[in-house]
Amino acid sequence: MNLKFKRHLFLMLIVASNTSFAADKITSKEKQSKATDSSITQTEQKHLMWGLSSAEYARYEELMKGIRGSISPKTISPLEVLGIHAQNEAERRKYARLWADMMEKDTERVLAFQRAYDQAWKDKGNRPLIDISQLKSQSPSTTPTATTQSSGLPISKMIVVTKLVGCAACDKKIHQLLTSMLVDKTIHLDIYFSDSSDKQNSVIRQWAISNRVDAEMLKSRRLTLNHGQSLMNQYQLDEEQLPATFKVDNNGGVKRVE
Repeated sequence: MNLKFKRHLFLMLIVASNTSFAADKITSKEKQSKATDSSITQTEQKHLMWGLSSAEYARYEELMKGIRGSISPKTISPLEVLGIHAQNEAERRKYARLWADMMEKDTERVLAFQRAYDQAWKDKGNRPLIDISQLKSQSPSTTPTATTQSSGLPISKMIVVTKLVGCAACDKKIHQLLTSMLVDKTIHLDIYFSDSSDKQNSVIRQWAISNRVDAEMLKSRRLTLNHGQSLMNQYQLDEEQLPATFKVDNNGGVKRVE
C-alpha cells in the first residue's frame, strides 16, 4: 500500500466518521424536538379539555404549588382551583358556570351508563341485586368511622336515616345521594331504615331494586343498607324528623348536617 493510497483511505475514514457524528447529532436534535412538541401538545390538550386558555391553565398549575396543592386532594379540578382563587366576582361566576356545565354533562354520561348497566342486569334474568348478608341491624356502638380508601383518597362518610315508604322528602334525598355517589367515588353512605325490622330483609331488597341500587357499591361496602331502629334510639329521632343526614369525621364523630 503506497503513501498516496494510505492518505486517501485516512481521509475517507475521517469523512465517514464526521458524517456519522453529524447524523447522530441530527437524530438527537430531532428526538429533542419531538419530545418538546409532544410536551407542548399535551399541555395544549390539558387546557383545551377544561375550556381554559394556556395562561389560565398555567395559573392553575402555579396555584397548585402553593397552599391549594397542600390542602386539597390531587383530584381537584382546574376549574375549582381557579374558582376558589378567583381574582374577582366575574371570574368566580365564570369558573362556577364552566364547572356546573361540565358536571351536568358528566352526570348525564354516568346515568346513561347506569341505565345500560340496569338493562344488562335485566338481561341476566333479573336476579336479585342484593345479597341478603349485606343487610344488618347495626348497634350504636359499632358506627363506622371515616378513613381513607386503598387508593389513598379521603373518604366522605355519611349516614342517612330514612323510611322505606310514605316519605317523599326521604325519597328525594336518597335519589340525590345515590346520584352523587355515581359521580363522586369518595362518598361512602350508610342508609338506615326507621320503619324496618330484622325480619324485613325482603322489603329492603325490593326497595333497593326499585331505587336501582348499584350492586357493586354494596359489594365494595361503599353503600350499606341497615335496619335503623337502634340508630333512631341513639340519636333520639322521631319519624317527623326524617330524612336525617349525618357526617362522620375522621375520628368517628358524628354531626347532623340536615
